[in-house]
Amino acid sequence: MALLFRLFWIFILRRVLGRGLLASRTARISVLLLLVTAFAGFTLLSYVVIRQYFGGTGLLEPVLQAANVSVAFWALVTYVLIRVLFMKADELLKLSFSLPVTNKERTLAFGLFELSVVFVMMLFIFGAFSVSTVLVGGPPFIPKVLASIWFPAQTAYLLLSLGYYLLERALLTLRVSRLRSLIVPMVLGLGLVAIFPYTNEQSAQIAQSHVEGRDYWSPALSFALLQEKAGIWICSLVFLVTSAAIVGAIMAAAPKSYVPIRRFFILLPSWLAKHRFGVYILVMFRNFETTVAVLFVIIFSIFMWVYHLAFPPYVLALVTFQGIYAYSNSETLRRMVPFPGRTFANYLRLVGSQTVLLGVVAIPVLSLSLAQGISWDAIPHVAVFCLSNILISTLIGIAFPPEKGNPFTVLIGVVVTLTIVMIIALGLNIFNFHPAITAIIFILLNLLIVGYSIFGMQRLERIARHEVVS
Repeated sequence: MALLFRLFWIFILRRVLGRGLLASRTARISVLLLLVTAFAGFTLLSYVVIRQYFGGTGLLEPVLQAANVSVAFWALVTYVLIRVLFMKADELLKLSFSLPVTNKERTLAFGLFELSVVFVMMLFIFGAFSVSTVLVGGPPFIPKVLASIWFPAQTAYLLLSLGYYLLERALLTLRVSRLRSLIVPMVLGLGLVAIFPYTNEQSAQIAQSHVEGRDYWSPALSFALLQEKAGIWICSLVFLVTSAAIVGAIMAAAPKSYVPIRRFFILLPSWLAKHRFGVYILVMFRNFETTVAVLFVIIFSIFMWVYHLAFPPYVLALVTFQGIYAYSNSETLRRMVPFPGRTFANYLRLVGSQTVLLGVVAIPVLSLSLAQGISWDAIPHVAVFCLSNILISTLIGIAFPPEKGNPFTVLIGVVVTLTIVMIIALGLNIFNFHPAITAIIFILLNLLIVGYSIFGMQRLERIARHEVVS
């Protein structure tokens, strides 16, 4: 199992570092320095905020409790992202099909691999808060942070994994396991809709309990309460025993054989394939990732309608993230027939097919938002944001191509891009330029994204034709 876990990581790292922007040693070092600098900056910012507003006020404890009850929500968000991405990782699992391992051993090794990826993501979500809390509160807060953040996070992930394998068992019994690429995200999306208001309610009750001077308890605070009453060592022992019990249940619930998922759904008529642009539209609309993104948008829109929340529909950005897979999913088309000198046309087809998808989904979502009471003035902002996100997502898919469904490349690309975008946004906010100057900078940045995307496509196509080395 340990060797299989190591094999998964070797495969992922070689895929990540072997193609695209990260194939360059200079680029790898630059990305690493960027991530380390960004994490240090977020930690410093978190430390300044916590020290200024909560240091020495006695409010650090309820703030930590509020973070504790939100751990389950963020663990579910992370699990949704990981589960959807790893559904494409068939090539990763196929590495172990010829090895003398059972499906349960493969499941445990893959689960450990997923857990390590989830830990890295949770480190970015709660790492800065944890470090700054310890720096402000001192060493006594180290066991409190462990019991309030990290023990619940891992337990929540294991429980979600157990729920997933139980659901997969049920789908196998119903003989619809190949549709789990569609059913599982729907169930997880409904889980997000259910847990979000619960998390807000718990946070409000913690604040009210602190004001009234009374203790508050909920199941999410179990580890924190145990650490406070019995100490960190007893709490750690209970955590390890609980984790071992859940892992045992996962091994028992894991299916005995692997069933591949259905990667495409037959949508739109096939006569569109007569035209090159039509083929790109079919590739975009028929992939299961598109269906999953549209389902999340629909579920979120229904949630907004049920709870009478009137916010601009920036949730449409979920559809635009399909641009990450646009280049890799359509790469076979460009290899069937050579297109010398037509890189720009291929790029327009990539962006155009995503724009068509965005328009189809945006019509009902915008109509629902307008019925909820949002202003017409918000629509242009949403449209500009989504169109810009299409360009950024397409660039991520070109600079960090998710070859053969490699999920880790996508994570690296999204994290690096979000870091750069946040730094640029922070710089624009600090300098507070005139709106006209900000608009010009925004346009120039998007033109730079388009230019770099086309240059990246040209290089990847030359590498595919063995004209240059990667």
